[in-house]
Amino acid sequence: MESAVPTAIDTMPTPNPDALMFKVQEALVSGGTYEFKNMAMASTSPLARRIFDLAGVTSVLVAPRFATVTKEEEVTWPELVPQIKAAMRDFLDSGDMAVEERDAPAFASDDPLERRVVDLLDEFIRPAVAQDGGDILYRGMEDGYVLVHLIGSCSTCPSSTATLFMGVERMLMEEIPEVKGVRRVDV
Repeated sequence: MESAVPTAIDTMPTPNPDALMFKVQEALVSGGTYEFKNMAMASTSPLARRIFDLAGVTSVLVAPRFATVTKEEEVTWPELVPQIKAAMRDFLDSGDMAVEERDAPAFASDDPLERRVVDLLDEFIRPAVAQDGGDILYRGMEDGYVLVHLIGSCSTCPSSTATLFMGVERMLMEEIPEVKGVRRVDV
């Protein structure tokens, strides 16, 4: 009798030393990103609940093909990574989706400027941020400034300010002259 091959879970570093991305081949969710900052917030995510059961986990971001886990500074990755991988494998074996998905409101502005901003974020910026284990969410515009919220590894990353202003702001201002800048919001 052949033994089952364990599910491959690749660990990828992020710019945040306290966050690692765990990439999988199976779909964890059909789309979107979901951030959970504690066990109570994880009530709709069986995967995040399993990971929060591990000592030292401070947040979990779930995306279609990866989960980003942020840990307490005192906890070391060599002790936590095998536990996270085991929890993820157990979860993947269940066949369930990682998050009980809710209907997310679609972007519904009639403003052509906002539509251009959201399209640029979705097409170029969000995929780049996802490669580092995070996401950037559009939260509106105010006096020509684009309001964004960073989640996942980006929310606590020491280099997130540079990424936001040197990368995101520069691209938005170059591509859309009406944009005056970017402001980070915690909403």
